[in-house]
Amino acid sequence: MRITRLPNISANQLLGCAAAFVDSLSGELHAALIALRRLEGKGKGDAFAYEMELDARRYGALIVLDRWSSVAGTFGPHVTLADRPGIVESAAERVRSAEEILARVNQLIDGAARYDSELAEACAVAFQTLQNVFTEERAAAEQWARLGPMQPEEYREARRIFLEDLAAR
Repeated sequence: MRITRLPNISANQLLGCAAAFVDSLSGELHAALIALRRLEGKGKGDAFAYEMELDARRYGALIVLDRWSSVAGTFGPHVTLADRPGIVESAAERVRSAEEILARVNQLIDGAARYDSELAEACAVAFQTLQNVFTEERAAAEQWARLGPMQPEEYREARRIFLEDLAAR
């Protein structure tokens, strides 16, 4: 990841990465749920393209979590966030919790004989729970989004680099 090769980052840059993280995670989970909804009523192996999309998205969410863990672990101890210190102080714990939720979702999906509506609903609830783990990060991202074009350049640049790092996976 290019972002972790920087010698240091500012609080604004870390928050830019956090915004890219929560947006990317939300996107992966949403896309996984859409793929799962397309599979409803089908047995395993009946819709290979949708199954591949589901797999790409649920494992993509794990990659997004891993990338955030790397950024927060590398820079978090050296950055002070006055407004939302939990973003860095609890990052490792939150990532572990989210990974556990995804692991259980993956076990549920892998263990199911069919893609039924109950499976889709259980995954939807789990994905929402997972996103709730990062409410502080989401609140910060929404706050910064309201600044629109007045966001500092360093915030936008770090956000862009984090997204480019994810796209290069």
